[in-house]
Amino acid sequence: MRLGIDFGTTNSAVAFFDDDRLIAVQMSPGYENDDVLPSLIYIDREFNALSGMPAAEAYLERETGRPVRWQKKSLGILEMLVAGTGGSPILVHEEMFVMVDTAANGRLIQSIKTALRDPNYEGTYIFDRFYTLDQLIALVLGRLKQGAEAQFGKPCDEIILGRPVKFSDDPEIDARAEEILYKAARLAGFEKACFEREPVGVMYLYHISSAARQTGLIFDFGGGTLDLTIARLGGAKPPRILASRGVLVGGDDLDSRIMGALLKYFGQGTTVGGYPFPHDMLDLLRNWQTMPELSRPQHMGRINDFKRNSSNPSAVYALETLVTRNVGYKLFAEIERVKRALSASIIAKLDFRYGAIRIHEVITRVQFERMIETEVEKVRAGIYEVLAAAEMEPSALDVVLRTGGTSLVPVFINMLEEIFGAGKVQDVEPLVSVVGGLAVAAGTVANQYRESPYAIRYDKASRPVITNIRTAGGSVYEPYTLRIGETAYVNSQLVITRCPVMLSGLPAIRTAGADQDEQGDEFLRFDIQHPARIYVAYQSAARELPTWLQSFTPEALTIEIKGEWVEETYMQLYSKDFPAGTVTLGGCRANEHAPNFLNYIVIVRANP
Repeated sequence: MRLGIDFGTTNSAVAFFDDDRLIAVQMSPGYENDDVLPSLIYIDREFNALSGMPAAEAYLERETGRPVRWQKKSLGILEMLVAGTGGSPILVHEEMFVMVDTAANGRLIQSIKTALRDPNYEGTYIFDRFYTLDQLIALVLGRLKQGAEAQFGKPCDEIILGRPVKFSDDPEIDARAEEILYKAARLAGFEKACFEREPVGVMYLYHISSAARQTGLIFDFGGGTLDLTIARLGGAKPPRILASRGVLVGGDDLDSRIMGALLKYFGQGTTVGGYPFPHDMLDLLRNWQTMPELSRPQHMGRINDFKRNSSNPSAVYALETLVTRNVGYKLFAEIERVKRALSASIIAKLDFRYGAIRIHEVITRVQFERMIETEVEKVRAGIYEVLAAAEMEPSALDVVLRTGGTSLVPVFINMLEEIFGAGKVQDVEPLVSVVGGLAVAAGTVANQYRESPYAIRYDKASRPVITNIRTAGGSVYEPYTLRIGETAYVNSQLVITRCPVMLSGLPAIRTAGADQDEQGDEFLRFDIQHPARIYVAYQSAARELPTWLQSFTPEALTIEIKGEWVEETYMQLYSKDFPAGTVTLGGCRANEHAPNFLNYIVIVRANP
């Protein structure tokens, strides 16, 4: 079966369309919105993962109210070569540490989609295990796949997967984000994944229900981004996109603005020794996920001092409770409730009590709209930018399709009606409109979609990337998919414990650990079908590189491996571009005086 999937910042959904029937998969039966899966992940100490509402319930039950206890933990010894006096390399050993909350029962991850915007975000440690970003996203996509297969009783292997109009203004960051999504879909078990911009999903849903040809604006405003698309749709002809724009504003930004108005309860306006309360500490409170940073020892020392020397000790005690008792998620849930209430009413009460925290606020819609003036202006500018790109005046549009949870905020409804006229603005079901349209696309025009160009980088049963592996010594090397948890060598228990997200999921060669002393410039050969960048991971502690590897470019990237009797070991990555055909690499050992502890690892990244 071919499905449509909307992987959202706040909620995700999956649906199927066939024979004029649109069927939503029930992902949260028994909850308020049974057709959506909240994009939440909770991973416990045994690395069991929950998603959706069970993840939220587990976090609230097991984490809220418990004390936070930070402890320094060693990640092992990092060995690296650095330039010494006179340019001679020096081997440096540096022990790496991380602070861990030893009282935590698990970790809750929310809004993981927004991490795709950050070119420096690789993933995160959850206890002592590193999860790459694609692994985290795959936990949500995999749960959607399981739900669909359980409901339909058959395999669901192909998807049209929604994505924002843009993850970033930088094309390289945008392409990186889409490729990580593709990796995640493959890891979740989908054999084929094609992409469509999320507002186009709404366009398809409206297109099949409109007999008349119209020009419309799709205003898709979710938790992470606002996507704007102008298209001709409806009637007998296929829909045609005229212009698209993405605005990096979402519902999460509005929540942060409300939290900004509550900072006075946690120290804002307080003086400490005659100086204003530190802004760097207050900024960490604008998102519940960054709040626990203030419970780290270096900040707790300041907080304890502020309790004695501030002009408002009760606010400091409230801050201490907030960051040491894991109640940030619960507070933001109340903020989200108030935001929704202000869509239906002109006034809402925000009452939150926990320990030393005593919040009582009456927030009016007018006050809220003042809080979000910056976001409102960004939205207005985005609308006029997409109109200019389509070379249209507002009067030229026949319909405005408003969808996404944040599109329910009255200031944005009023803005659309002011610009286009109240009669043109239509409300489309905010939680399932995107996935419904993606399902329509999957069921009606899927043959028009091709997998992204970088799909050639990843193995398929009918199209392996690496073939015909052979060694001069006769050792049997094998192809595999590079991921955390995979063994690094044949006949070895050493496993990969961390790798760059850029390389996660790529085809690799599992070499023989016993071949670490092989020499020469022609030892390993294999064939590739496309030009590719070959990465070789070589022990970072090595004092000298083999001659053949010296022509490769050192990368600012490492792979980490570990075994039962081997501490965390770092492998430095080197790269070189090769044409399609046979690739020849040499042996691992540089010379008779430079023995190696580990053989190298090979990864292939084909060029689209």
